[in-house]
Amino acid sequence: MACNNKTLLAAIALGLGSFASAQSMTFDTPVTTGNAQAPGVWYTDRYAPAGFTSPVNFMGGNRLKQSISSADSANNRPGGFSGAFYNTQGRKYDLFSNTTSMSIDLFVAADWATTGRRMAGFWGTALDNSNAISAFPILEFTSNSDLDGSGGRFRGWDSNLGTWTSLGLPTGFGYDQFYTLNISLIGTNVVYSVGDVNFTVDSGGSTSITNAILQGHNTTTGVDYDIYWDNMQAVPEPTSVAAIGLGVLAFAARRRKKSA
Repeated sequence: MACNNKTLLAAIALGLGSFASAQSMTFDTPVTTGNAQAPGVWYTDRYAPAGFTSPVNFMGGNRLKQSISSADSANNRPGGFSGAFYNTQGRKYDLFSNTTSMSIDLFVAADWATTGRRMAGFWGTALDNSNAISAFPILEFTSNSDLDGSGGRFRGWDSNLGTWTSLGLPTGFGYDQFYTLNISLIGTNVVYSVGDVNFTVDSGGSTSITNAILQGHNTTTGVDYDIYWDNMQAVPEPTSVAAIGLGVLAFAARRRKKSA
């Protein structure tokens, strides 16, 4: 069947629109979990949290509920998992190719202000042009006292220096509310933001974010608490879409010239 240029461009535009759309999760349907990496699966990162379920009705909406249990403390885990490394307990989800920005809503509970512990982290694995791991962008809420500050606050990770930097709290912050955590690759930087506070670090040559990880934190003796997440989005690099579009237009132009 013959296909004129207008039909071709319309079809390509439809495909580009699909390609450019954000990868979005509102957690209105059940998530799929597993131990091994697979498409569409939230798979274990370090050590599986006690619970990872959606939809859960919370604060008037469907959310993803992640639970940390004292039954999974260092003192209670199998011998091979007793180290502090496995106190970080979460699940990982693979993103679309060329993703450069991701965000999620996190509920910050009032009692998190005084726990003196790391509470919830939004992590990513960044890749460079050779698809080698180049950085671990991390934006988290904590109230532990260490070199980056004290009291309840958001903070970002600098993979190059191996240090945290406090973002503090956004204007008008109040506990028992959801806040949107944003991580973006912009130019040669990783940019973290929550409301009107932000922090920028060198990306270490990163060009894409290959996965999103939702982390909670246990202890040696064990803690019990829940984390509520909502509205995760991951957006592919706009320049990738533009490059495809330019290639399509060039192809269409060559077809017109040949036809003439």
